[in-house]
Amino acid sequence: MPEVVHKDRPNTIEHSEMLSAKKLLSRQIITIYHGNKKEDLIPEFGLGSSDNDYGKGFYTTPGIELAKEWAWGTYTSGNKGYVHTFELYTDGLNILNLTELDSIHWIAELVYNRKLNIQDKEVVQDNIKILLEKYKLDTSEHDVIIGYRANDSYFAYAEAFVSGTIYKDTLEKALRTGELGIQIFIKSAKAFQNLKKTAVEEVPEKYRGYFVKRDKNARDTYRALSSNQGSRVGRQTIYDFI
Repeated sequence: MPEVVHKDRPNTIEHSEMLSAKKLLSRQIITIYHGNKKEDLIPEFGLGSSDNDYGKGFYTTPGIELAKEWAWGTYTSGNKGYVHTFELYTDGLNILNLTELDSIHWIAELVYNRKLNIQDKEVVQDNIKILLEKYKLDTSEHDVIIGYRANDSYFAYAEAFVSGTIYKDTLEKALRTGELGIQIFIKSAKAFQNLKKTAVEEVPEKYRGYFVKRDKNARDTYRALSSNQGSRVGRQTIYDFI
């Protein structure tokens, strides 16, 4: 059984994230958004790529401005961007709220689902195996997951962490610098049944620039933080967890 680690004395930002998630979960109906280039999008259970943060499913955000950036992201093709508004009925759903837990569980989830570019490094593979055995939660019975988001640029931090080249707090700081916020992942058939589309609107092309800027900032931040992490005193690496 994995060891469940709760946040110990969350800092101001972590406390704010926990409050945001709790506020969402206090509602019977949550308004969420998804951005892409498909105007007639209809989410369906069983579709999507398994090589994403939480596996195969439907990824949404409670922030409409972030969804507008997604609409002009590079992961879908098309000449126009759209933001889709949904209502999620939470009654009867089993929801995993990762914001209440230490981010080591989120890192384990990322490493489990996403494809790393480090398959040839035996030591790193051993790190990953132990990390998953100790901290990968069983999400098979959950309908929805609320947690952090890591686009392709930010995922480099998770790779660096399991390789032992950056500290855990460096990874967390970098992700929050990107202001990606929390995402709401629709996972089960039951959750899809509780999802209702309420609106779709075209997104101005200026959001393409916002998306590109955020992606560039992610790469610049990674280079800056990874090369200037400071003292090791009191800080955690992958080896403190395995």
